[in-house]
Amino acid sequence: MKLTAQIDKDYKSMDRYFHKLFNLLREAQEDDKATPVEMYNCDADVSQASYHSFSHYIKPDMIMNIYSLADYWMTRICEYQKINKNLNLESKDIKGNNELQAKHKYLTEYAGLNLSTVQSSYNCLNELRKVRNAFVHGGGHISKERQSQFSSINGIVLSESLICIEDSFIWNTLEHTKKYLRKSILA
Repeated sequence: MKLTAQIDKDYKSMDRYFHKLFNLLREAQEDDKATPVEMYNCDADVSQASYHSFSHYIKPDMIMNIYSLADYWMTRICEYQKINKNLNLESKDIKGNNELQAKHKYLTEYAGLNLSTVQSSYNCLNELRKVRNAFVHGGGHISKERQSQFSSINGIVLSESLICIEDSFIWNTLEHTKKYLRKSILA
């Protein structure tokens, strides 16, 4: 199976999975609304809550999945271009400010691919990387100094220091990931 077909298969699987997750999210949010307000002993060692919400885990999980998809396939595409163009270096030999930039640099500067038509998709992947890192390293909270950087990302809303992910960010990022990966093979 060609790489483009494999990427398309993974994209379609993730798209289907996300539709099911969004249905689950709506159900969980309805459950959250129907839950009566309870008083808790904040000094307790174990939660006294009778209801435990999980709706706030769904969208960050989607972010992790999209980033994993991009990271996995970018590594495979770099390997493909190395073999296809008979290159000496591997993507891990190229340095960048982060892994995403290093792989992009490998593809554009070392392998010589023209990815200018998907620059906006690369920019979207970089925003995805920043949001993903904020969840991995800070539980979705960011410092005051970084809030302006995140508030300028389409589909991201800040509630004080907490990142809130709009549905549009998920779908837009997934689509841009597919565009970037496909172009990286076909360029």
